[in-house]
Amino acid sequence: MDLEKMKQWMELAQKVQGGDFWNQVFEQGPGGQFGESAAFNSFAGEPGEAGYRKSAEFPLVDIYETETQIILLAGLPGIQREDVQLFLQGDRLIIRGTIYVPYSGIKNIQKERFHGNFERAVKLPAIPNDNKLSAKFINGLLEISYAKFSQPEEQIPIE
Repeated sequence: MDLEKMKQWMELAQKVQGGDFWNQVFEQGPGGQFGESAAFNSFAGEPGEAGYRKSAEFPLVDIYETETQIILLAGLPGIQREDVQLFLQGDRLIIRGTIYVPYSGIKNIQKERFHGNFERAVKLPAIPNDNKLSAKFINGLLEISYAKFSQPEEQIPIE
């Protein structure tokens, strides 16, 4: 593998897992088995050590723009409105919540869907006007909308 490809791989790994990716890859989990580290479990769909699975992929988010408004649609199938929280942090919208296991006391034969805490930060394409956002949750779709901040162009004098 040439040096440039290795550099690209390392940058991708940092984006996906954060700064501790390489430190966590070879850590052993509580059972002492390879693959039980927080890094591996994050990829495998288990909550990370901090309690929230931080992902660039869940929930999936579409962003739409009109002349005056931004609309975000987040797909949250099988999740109740009470189990989702939204936070505005500068130019980022934080979507945080919990997906509960639908059955307890039943043997799981195959698991493809994630269950547990999740968190996703979405960079907003425009600053919200007065930091006012509205959100509604209908049939597993979370719709967040806000008016774009519009400020008239102002000339700056040059001395």
